[in-house]
Amino acid sequence: MPDATRVRLIRKPDEKLTEADFGVEKIRLKTPSDAEVLVRVRYISLDPYLAPMMRSWQGPDPAWEQGIIVGRMVGRVLESRDPAFSRGDWVAGPGHWQSHELCHGSNLRRIDVEEGVPAPAFLGVMGSSGLTAWVGINRVLRVSAGETLTISSAAGIVGGIAGQLAKRLGARVVGIAGGPAKCASVVSELGFDACIDYRNPEFWSELKKAVGPGIDAHYENVGAPILDPVLSLMRERGRIALCGLIAHYLDDETICLKNFRKLLTSGLSIQGFRVFDYQKETDTAHGELRAALKSGDLALRETLTKGLENAPRAYLDMLAGKGMGKYLIELDDDPG
Repeated sequence: MPDATRVRLIRKPDEKLTEADFGVEKIRLKTPSDAEVLVRVRYISLDPYLAPMMRSWQGPDPAWEQGIIVGRMVGRVLESRDPAFSRGDWVAGPGHWQSHELCHGSNLRRIDVEEGVPAPAFLGVMGSSGLTAWVGINRVLRVSAGETLTISSAAGIVGGIAGQLAKRLGARVVGIAGGPAKCASVVSELGFDACIDYRNPEFWSELKKAVGPGIDAHYENVGAPILDPVLSLMRERGRIALCGLIAHYLDDETICLKNFRKLLTSGLSIQGFRVFDYQKETDTAHGELRAALKSGDLALRETLTKGLENAPRAYLDMLAGKGMGKYLIELDDDPG
């Protein structure tokens, strides 16, 4: 059995996560038992939702109590004691930040890697990010042709997919992102109608100009810094999908909205949603997303960092907004 290399938390962070909070160790994996599968990890997903668990060492998996990070991975089967999997199969499932995983077969799903749908896509467009974007657009906001939709964190994986899906439905899509380069990319590469830089001192006036008569629907990934100014531009009976709060994951400060009254005065609706509440939609969503990827109608964008040892720095860069699309760690293809 190979030794696995693992990146884990070695201390509880103070107010901010730093590279010094992480360490690298070698661990010995046991031989697979019945129904277990040994996986050589190729890609690890870097996701904002992990940040609160990193701060608290608390999460749905008991491993968090030891500072062991539990996220998502894609890899290839090295050895299987589960008849549903064979050596060489591509698989996706929960995983730690480590080079090899010993998984129960019931926690894995075989993935079909093909031209136009590469393995990393199953942690992005074909993973929970794509499902989240699809649910937000099609089931929560129910976007329709002719509507104006705004999306925060438009250069991120969820926001980018959501905007492209809304464009396919005939909506006018205005993104919100940080910096001129990101905004230009959102328009030129993802096909948004406009993208406004929230760092611009004239952000509100530029957004007001871009949305014209007002916003029919809004997809929120960030939190109060974006949601508050957007509220003031919402039209009567506007809808808001609350998907993420990346601006608030690393603090415990009270979240305040100056424009909270707008929810009442304009009859707005705001719905927070969790993707696991929509698991019955997975096959439908992934079917549409796969077809869009293969046809080239959906752009696949990634910020890829090579080397497991670089995961902490890459994760902190992601939280700081450096890079675009899906953030991934790529491990080498050594079969051992």
